[in-house]
Amino acid sequence: MNKVLNGRLIFVLIVTALSLWMVYPTFNYFMFVRGMSETPTDAELEQQRELLDGARTINLGLDLRGGVDFLIAVDTDALMEENLQNAADLLRNDLASDEVDASLSVDREARTITIELADATRDRNFAMGILEEREGTFNVVENFGETGRAVVRLAEERSQSDLNDAVDASLETIKRRVDEYGLTQPEVVKQGRDRIRVKIPGETDPERIRENLLKEAQLEFRLLHPQHDQLISEFVDPDGTVRDEYLTQVEVEGIGGNTMKTTLVDFVPGVPPGYELFLGKDTRTDSQSGEKIVTENLGYLLKARPELTGKNLRQASAITDPNDLQDPIKVSIAFDAEGADKFFETTQDHQGERFAIVLDDLVFSAPRINEPIPNGRAEISGGFSQQDARDLALVLKAGALPAPLKVINQQAVGASLGADSVRDSGRALLIGAVALVFLLIAIYRVAGVMAVLAMLLNVLLILAILSMADATLTLSGIGGILLTMGMAVDANVLIYERLREELEDGKPMRAAINAAFGKAFSVILDSNITTLLPALVLILFEVVEGSVKGFWTALAIGLIVNLYTGLTVTRALVDGYVAKTKKFNVGRWRPFAKANYDFMGWRKLGYPISGALLLISVIYVGLHGNSILGVDFTGGVVATVRYTSEEVTRGGLEESLDQEFDDVRVVRVLNENLYQVTVPITDNPDTGELYATEEIASIIGAQLSDTYGDSVSIASTEEVEALLGSEFTMTAIFTILVASLVILGYIAFRFRPIFGLGAVAALLHDLIITLGLFIVFSDLGFAGSITLDIVSALLIILGYSVNDTIVVFDRIRETMGETYGKRMGEIINIAINATLSRTVFTSGTTLLTVLAMLIFGGVGLKDFSLVLLIGILAGTYSSIFVASALVYTYITKKEKKEGLVKAHGTTKTVKVGA
Repeated sequence: MNKVLNGRLIFVLIVTALSLWMVYPTFNYFMFVRGMSETPTDAELEQQRELLDGARTINLGLDLRGGVDFLIAVDTDALMEENLQNAADLLRNDLASDEVDASLSVDREARTITIELADATRDRNFAMGILEEREGTFNVVENFGETGRAVVRLAEERSQSDLNDAVDASLETIKRRVDEYGLTQPEVVKQGRDRIRVKIPGETDPERIRENLLKEAQLEFRLLHPQHDQLISEFVDPDGTVRDEYLTQVEVEGIGGNTMKTTLVDFVPGVPPGYELFLGKDTRTDSQSGEKIVTENLGYLLKARPELTGKNLRQASAITDPNDLQDPIKVSIAFDAEGADKFFETTQDHQGERFAIVLDDLVFSAPRINEPIPNGRAEISGGFSQQDARDLALVLKAGALPAPLKVINQQAVGASLGADSVRDSGRALLIGAVALVFLLIAIYRVAGVMAVLAMLLNVLLILAILSMADATLTLSGIGGILLTMGMAVDANVLIYERLREELEDGKPMRAAINAAFGKAFSVILDSNITTLLPALVLILFEVVEGSVKGFWTALAIGLIVNLYTGLTVTRALVDGYVAKTKKFNVGRWRPFAKANYDFMGWRKLGYPISGALLLISVIYVGLHGNSILGVDFTGGVVATVRYTSEEVTRGGLEESLDQEFDDVRVVRVLNENLYQVTVPITDNPDTGELYATEEIASIIGAQLSDTYGDSVSIASTEEVEALLGSEFTMTAIFTILVASLVILGYIAFRFRPIFGLGAVAALLHDLIITLGLFIVFSDLGFAGSITLDIVSALLIILGYSVNDTIVVFDRIRETMGETYGKRMGEIINIAINATLSRTVFTSGTTLLTVLAMLIFGGVGLKDFSLVLLIGILAGTYSSIFVASALVYTYITKKEKKEGLVKAHGTTKTVKVGA
């Protein structure tokens, strides 16, 4: 026993020491930021960068560190025009190959191609055959008649495929460029149908980043030396990589002034005149393990001048050749008319030689020319897997930049926002922690001290794992840690309440401790898993990003850590204390120890209350929901405000404009006397129509002039599109449905299907009522607009609210297995009353942490915390008066229907689950 106990304590001490070592650099950074001025000096900014880059700190998100945030979109109109022209070239080549004399014209407005035959009688059938062969590419609007005229349009499926490929290829280009420039902790993700979001914390020059990210990639096709295989051996090792003496490590300047080390070819004596030594990269997927094998610094002797460039490439795609059984997966490429002529000439003159595909001076492939290729099309083979071929096709298209990209929105967040956020959230964290510590010790005495130590270790481990996993901590991530502190208490409360029950039954201390931990394990596991499942769904479907992703990351890690601290750390501390003192104080204050409330009798009151709240919420959302939508949903205007006085602050601008607009966002532009102010597009009360951008700019200018006089001026304004918000909302609704099904499936497996349905009904009940009450508070002026963070907070409630329901369900299951000769309502009442102390203490401690976020967390957490507060209250209520009540109603009605109710009012015991 002593060996096991000592082993547990030693393990806990080692984990704690390692966590402290990993978290200290981040703690040191946060202490520095707390002392920064609201408008940091260049010296403070430089010291801030050194603290982040000089040691292994937790990655800080855009909202904490500052940086740039781009939303980039593919110009779909330009892409459509380009694809239409390419399609016309394709038809022109096909007609010419069959010696059909025809003229083609493109109508860009109608997005159609008109074909007119010179001799309809002779060529009509040939031309119709070509269109039939291209059935998947074109839809025929008007077929060839007597006049020999036909009109076709690109097929919708083909257009959508081209758009998807263009976005994927552009994403590949931007990812490589961001990685190439050595940017710290960047995020490059596809967003919506045709958009790419790029977030780069710590950067200070948006225009320079914009220029580098959107420049065209340099794609080239170069011939290898005719005696390549013989000559290259002088410069490479046996594995094909360039020898070290010919390579050099240099530092190059990247975006935003970053520097990074990269490998370049140094001066190489002996290279044949007219040729250069290039580096190459080969990526293959192992057919058995599926693992990607990457070989870098391969050597190639290439012609100094390229034969073709990416501007002539029109198409690249992965294909499967059914006639080639040995090497069926290939990459098909096609050039425009000019490129086709050059390609034919090159392949005719250099049969048997190899042709390298070079992207930004890096060789990706070097296939051999087997025969002349007259039509500008070629197939690249090389033992590819399907993924290898697709990757190479994307690289080729990325080099050609298949569609113009445009920046829809860019923001530069200054360090002042980060400092404010850190100070506010740090204060909320401290106040919430102090409140929790006081409450736990007051209720559980010595056991409360153990719970506090476990809770603090919980936070320490979360931060250590974030550092170790190279994850990014955001402002909402700090909110997630704060909420996890409240939820971490739940495991300890469950254990201690069980321990109190076991001691009251007269068990010895050691036996009571073993029984308490054993009985609490099941409910702790179930409650944490059901809270974790929505987080896994969100990550799996890549719904969330940015600060919201930070919340879920911190919360998911916290839930996993809870299992360790609740069951391992707490057990080690309790066992150690009991072994040392032979006693253990879990407190005596149990206000609900003898609770015997008829909750199921009250369900008749709960049903109409819930129904009324749901009805009011649905009506209020329908009538007032659109009126408080934020910029994410309505679109808005970004005004660049120039200031000449240091009295103009971010908080002051927000306070001034709050009088005119419901959703005001202000960020400071670094290194310039500028702020970016974003406000929603609102209705003109006189006309009932939306204000124009210029009118909103005038309102902003007038309001700021009244506040600051000549100290501010509007430098520029631009409109922000609203598509982003609607995309997120549709995905969020989809995620709620999927997560609900996952929770339903898990609870149905662990309990019974009706328990899963009851839990999901309670979830939807909580989400609808929370949204409705938030709109009520917003309409009364106590809350802001509905933003993406509010939608995300609703998703968080989806995960949290099921926690209390699981605890109640677990006790119902246990009570039904131990109780005979009682009505179903009595059984459920016994279970709810038995867990009432835990419900009140856990909900109370969690509410304390959320209240700390709401009151002291600053503007960034205010509305976010309000939604959580409403949701926690609704979740505590619904676990009893919705979930449990529905289970009771269903089971009693089913038993009556099946004739299981005895004449004297007893029921058969029904098995609830495993």
